[in-house]
Amino acid sequence: MFLKNQGQYPIKYDFTIRKKAQEIFTIEPMVGRLLKDEEINIVVRFLTMKETKIKTNKSTAEIFLNILEGDQNVKHQQIPILVNVNAVYSKYSLAPLKNLNFGPM
Repeated sequence: MFLKNQGQYPIKYDFTIRKKAQEIFTIEPMVGRLLKDEEINIVVRFLTMKETKIKTNKSTAEIFLNILEGDQNVKHQQIPILVNVNAVYSKYSLAPLKNLNFGPM
């Protein structure tokens, strides 16, 4: 995902991840500064070892982008990042056919 400052002044940003989602989501870089018309690539990674289904909307968002302005880092806006995830794991087993004979060895 790309983040671009389309405003007239430099801004700072940071991401907030709710506690239960911190185990499965990582964001790089989490904090930073953007000058006027500067653009940066933000990498969001998802990793889980169990079946997981997440579908968020504005009221149930797990990740937020905070836009900070000025030298005092005043929070100007909090933007929810909407995520839809469906992680599934398939099980399978391989077994030889019944009555399989390899002959004398």
